[in-house]
Amino acid sequence: MKKTSWVLSAVWIAVVLPMLVAGQAQSLPVQTSTQGPADDGIGVAPARFELPMLPGAEKTVVVNVIYNSVSGEAQPCRLVASLGDWSILSSGEAEYYKAGTQPNSACAWLTYSPAEITALPSRIHPIRVTISVPKDATPGDHLAALFVEARPDNLKVDQNRRQVILRFRMAALFYIMVPKLTKKGFLQDLKTGVSEQGILVIPTLKNDGNSHLRPLHSIKILDSAGAVVAEIPETESLPVLAGAEMSRPLVIPKSLAAGAYSVRYRIDFKDGTAATEGQTELVVKDRPAQ
Repeated sequence: MKKTSWVLSAVWIAVVLPMLVAGQAQSLPVQTSTQGPADDGIGVAPARFELPMLPGAEKTVVVNVIYNSVSGEAQPCRLVASLGDWSILSSGEAEYYKAGTQPNSACAWLTYSPAEITALPSRIHPIRVTISVPKDATPGDHLAALFVEARPDNLKVDQNRRQVILRFRMAALFYIMVPKLTKKGFLQDLKTGVSEQGILVIPTLKNDGNSHLRPLHSIKILDSAGAVVAEIPETESLPVLAGAEMSRPLVIPKSLAAGAYSVRYRIDFKDGTAATEGQTELVVKDRPAQ
């Protein structure tokens, strides 16, 4: 009797960029230690480099590829590194591009070694990245990403065994920050709404500077008597890149009784100016009877 082939393919995209927690936008994670994931898995650290560098300067940093293994069943994995461009869309989602295709790309400034590694379980594998800033570099942020992913020849399927095939892609993000840097944040608009997930507050943020912003923001929702009925404490928002605009909904997972509410949004762009406060109304209507 012919054996039946069972192949289970699972795709794991592990881009260490803007991982967003449902309900509230979070800042890009910074991994500064060499401690790996809690279970079997591969990660990179640090996941973000913010490097102020003068024109003509050169600097070498290390991206650690960490292969954590606690099960004892992990196998060596062949990995390949490459460069690419990246950005953050107005929705707050990360977007990746071919190296050198974006106007603020720093990919041509980066060299790295080794280009390929065989990652061994419970080991840390360093990749050295050298950044050489041209003497004629323009002021502002220049971006690049170092991607690490499995080689295609790792993905071999045994037709007679049940398998889980993991494909992953990780990235260490680079901001090369060439003086003179400017940061100019604005609250362009503020909207509210209600969804199945809860209360929606949608600020539109704009950065007219040449360097990214990492604002701190908070929300308070008050009822007609002035009592706070829902809030988000001060937290760091997603970055607003140079010359970019972002309009990402913040969700407060809470239901409110029908009525009119006041929404107060406060943001500190940390650009040398005073914090900005915006206010708008939220009207919650009775749900129709089922």
